[in-house]
Amino acid sequence: MRPLRLFASVALMLCLTACVILDSNAQIVKDYNAATCVLPSADPRGGTITREWSKTLLLHDGSKVIIKGIQAPGGRVELLYPVTNRGTIAIDPGDYIYPSDIRLDGRRDHLYVKARGLGGGMFAQTWLFEYDLEHHQLLKRTRVRADALPAECPDQK
Repeated sequence: MRPLRLFASVALMLCLTACVILDSNAQIVKDYNAATCVLPSADPRGGTITREWSKTLLLHDGSKVIIKGIQAPGGRVELLYPVTNRGTIAIDPGDYIYPSDIRLDGRRDHLYVKARGLGGGMFAQTWLFEYDLEHHQLLKRTRVRADALPAECPDQK
């Protein structure tokens, strides 16, 4: 009887982490789909085969923000506001999940980041993040179905 309980407990734990019902019609998915690509850098440092971003964007109020990110272990998206010299970590997806696509809604100054990888090192996961560049705050972090999203932005040649 004990092995059966152990098996049932393990199966339940796995299902709770992997059997998540994901809403592919969530507003964040629609907003991400409509946003404009922030293209990865053409020549990532060190010639690695990963995506990397280092871009300066112009916001509605005329100020600039520098976006830096990398698709690698420890990967996250950092922002630097040159006028105030204020920096912040906007998106930190966590262990084994890395930024893979960045988009901008220039009408609202919202940044969208797709991050994907193996949650807990075991299960494929895709997350979308929405960050308000004007108000310096993370608005939303949502796990989504990867097949509900368009192809990632192309690499620069």
